[in-house]
Amino acid sequence: MQSLTSPARCPAAFPNRLWLAGLLAAGVLLDALLIWAAPAERTLGQVVKLVFLHGALVRSCMLGFLAAGLLALAWLVRRHDALMRWLTAVQRATALVWLLYLFSSMIVTYLAWGELIAWGEPRVRSTIYVTLLLAAAVLTAEWAPAPGVRALANLFLAAGALYLIGSTGVIRHPLNPIGTSPSAAIRLSYAGIVLVTAVCHALVAGLLYHPPQAERTVRRGAPCTS
Repeated sequence: MQSLTSPARCPAAFPNRLWLAGLLAAGVLLDALLIWAAPAERTLGQVVKLVFLHGALVRSCMLGFLAAGLLALAWLVRRHDALMRWLTAVQRATALVWLLYLFSSMIVTYLAWGELIAWGEPRVRSTIYVTLLLAAAVLTAEWAPAPGVRALANLFLAAGALYLIGSTGVIRHPLNPIGTSPSAAIRLSYAGIVLVTAVCHALVAGLLYHPPQAERTVRRGAPCTS
């Protein structure tokens, strides 16, 4: 029986990383199954399934850039430590997903157009510009001593990335081939892949989130002192 004088234990404020890793593994498996089960397309055939993943990754990254920008703006207003921790986690997760997007982009470009990097395509050039902006923001976030500098870097990254991705024109790249497809199966399959990919992205951010020392102490079973 617990002593009346023993300190009370505080509940953990953040899910255990083991649970998050398990959910992430299940999400990746579900995403793979959705991509495998997605219908082929008349022109691209089975390659369109990689296009689904390619599109889902860039949409998830757009959400990640937007979330990081909103967290940066919220921190500039509130200056709450948890906002900066989440900002860092979301930024790092989005950087990882963006790298996966770059890799998928080269594969899709090669299979569809026969070249790894289509330098003449505006969407490809905008991807390179966003990559440079992301690299600058990540380096600033990792090395800058002032949280305000990190917040501003992510705010500029969000504005720049969303502008470049949303406003760039196309030459060979279709503008919205899946959204305008007459096939309901293709549209529904893509929507499911986008949703699961975004959830996996969020789970990666959860794994990269570093709770304050008090929460880590509680999860180890030590008494709460706060």
